[in-house]
Amino acid sequence: MTTKRDPRKGDLLSVDEATQNKLNTLSDEFDALLARMQKPKSRLAMKSAFNASPRQLGKAAIAGARKRNR
Repeated sequence: MTTKRDPRKGDLLSVDEATQNKLNTLSDEFDALLARMQKPKSRLAMKSAFNASPRQLGKAAIAGARKRNR
């Protein structure tokens, strides 16, 4: 029983429940990522990345770093 002076701080989960919740969350995130990667634009981008030369990869890495540091 909780009161105003002693509010409940959280729920207790068993290790099995917590592990299963975490696995379900990760599985859902993976499925969503995989679905996004199956779109034509993403497929083309991955194909380009795998076929890129070291010079092209370096340029892309620098551009990405600059974009994140804005």
